[in-house]
Amino acid sequence: FWQENGFVIRIDNPEAGIMETDWAENRAKIPDDIIRRTLGKVIDDMYSTGERDKFRTRMERGSKPGSVEIFITHRGMVEELTGSGIAKDADSSKWVPRPPDPSLEAEFMSRLMVRLGVEDQKAKAMVAEGRPPDRAKLVRDGASGPSALELSEPFDRAWRRVGVALDRSGFTVEDRDRSKGLYYVRYIDPETDNASKKSEGLLSKLAFWKKDPVIDVTKLPQYQVQVSEAKGDASEVKVLSKNGAPEV
Repeated sequence: FWQENGFVIRIDNPEAGIMETDWAENRAKIPDDIIRRTLGKVIDDMYSTGERDKFRTRMERGSKPGSVEIFITHRGMVEELTGSGIAKDADSSKWVPRPPDPSLEAEFMSRLMVRLGVEDQKAKAMVAEGRPPDRAKLVRDGASGPSALELSEPFDRAWRRVGVALDRSGFTVEDRDRSKGLYYVRYIDPETDNASKKSEGLLSKLAFWKKDPVIDVTKLPQYQVQVSEAKGDASEVKVLSKNGAPEV
């Protein structure tokens, strides 16, 4: 499915139920002007849109026997010029994270549903119905105690929403234990993850002999994200250290 939509698969981990694409330019941002229509694909290949996207697909065994739940989350980067005055030009830039785009997530989710046999209009309607409102608040245990996120939802829904939030935020979920409400995660800085994709002009676009640096995630800090039931049909989310101690 992702290859059919023009993406390269970077992570394919059946044991963890994770599939993630590599960063790809948002080619839909290329202006449809007379130059593009005249030169066609040649100008498309040379044009940099300044936006990149990647998507993560996560699969879990569903709450019903024999079912699978599929989640699609988006992460984005945008190129910003650096420096000031005359120095602020196209040769000085950096990539910074941009907010996840729920509309892109919904679009690819509906496309996947169609690919799996659901009618187009029904898929779009089902995706639109599945968008929950934001109902969360940050709470703290005492004046200086560790903080937690309180969700006005039961455990099952909170577990799903936390998983989606982790995917959007750049965390790599190495393992999960739903019975204990634990996600075991490591965090990858988006700027580090995208460092090999920085635009350096036309020659760098043609440097097909170069290999992208590989990030060793085992050297990154590990955390536990705990989801537990709270009072009144609510849930609580805490961030713990690798050893299970509260992180303030």
